[in-house]
Amino acid sequence: MLVVTRATSRSYAKSPVQFIKRYFSQHPHPNGTRSGQTQDPSVMLREVMRNVAQPVAIAVTSVPLESNLHGKSKYHGATLTSFTSLTLYPHPLVAFSLRLPSRMADCLRPFRTHEDHRRRQHRQQQQQQQQQSESSRGIAKGKGIILPPKSELPWPLSRLPMPEQPPEWAQSLFASIPNPLHVETVNPLTTSSSSSSSTPTSSTSISNSTSNTQNQNQTTQNQNQNQNRDVIPLLTQTPLTISLLSTENEHIADALSLPATDHSSIFNRPETWVESPSQIESETRPQHPTHPPSLKDAIGSLHCQVVGSVLLKDLCGPESLPDSGAEAMTGEGSELFICRVMDVQMNPDESLEPLLHWRRKYVGIKEEQNI
Repeated sequence: MLVVTRATSRSYAKSPVQFIKRYFSQHPHPNGTRSGQTQDPSVMLREVMRNVAQPVAIAVTSVPLESNLHGKSKYHGATLTSFTSLTLYPHPLVAFSLRLPSRMADCLRPFRTHEDHRRRQHRQQQQQQQQQSESSRGIAKGKGIILPPKSELPWPLSRLPMPEQPPEWAQSLFASIPNPLHVETVNPLTTSSSSSSSTPTSSTSISNSTSNTQNQNQTTQNQNQNQNRDVIPLLTQTPLTISLLSTENEHIADALSLPATDHSSIFNRPETWVESPSQIESETRPQHPTHPPSLKDAIGSLHCQVVGSVLLKDLCGPESLPDSGAEAMTGEGSELFICRVMDVQMNPDESLEPLLHWRRKYVGIKEEQNI
């Protein structure tokens, strides 16, 4: 039951969306799950991570020409609550994830769309299935090592807890190993006839070899052309700017956390953004492309380049999901973006408080004064 007080009224007037989210997150279903069912680990992880203060960051990138957002705004941004650093050496890397479908994700990978990524993974699965079928055909021909069923193994191997038939991955692995006990049967009639027929004139053999070479080259060219149709050309690594927020930037974090196609009104505030230099020149670092602006009064900003992304939905496969996660599989999942840090700008003002996301609200942190 919601009790209306002066504090709740002020909180609702300040941000109705955040107030509703905070209320329902703090008042979950009394039973949590149905009786006799185990709770989804993803729900439990979300609940426990809400009690851990996490830094809030904002990622800003330029809108590419291929995007349907082009012409509406020069930049597009998103509030990140899953931002973290990965490593410092040999290259400083940071990472964050975005829930799909995402306009920000489409801007970060202008060289392909989400559907292009899906088609590429589908082609890889088809190639793996084709390789498995070829390996199984090799087993049928007897050229590779054939794994016997469990019942034909000697003791004590036959007592091991394993399935009767070897799995497909094991059959494919051993099928590629030549069988030293395999002897190919040769038909003498076929051999003699082939040897007699394989003594044509030198001019005929040369012409045949030339035609075979031309046919092989033509086949290779056709295969390369077919592969080039499927290959999506990669552009330069996408530059983006990640600002680590302070409590002075809470209103921007709220604005960029809401779904919107036009961010022009947010980026048309000269008192809020700091334009990055056109190029960063240094004796130890090469020149870098233009980076989007960073937030004023932020703790610091990172000039990054996207070096890769991973679709998190397909990492473990659908067979490893519990029954409670079947509904979640209907969505697109999330995509993890890995970025290389090219330059770091720090704010000299040490009085700024970092902005943290804790229990579905934004909070600051202060160093306790020693009395």
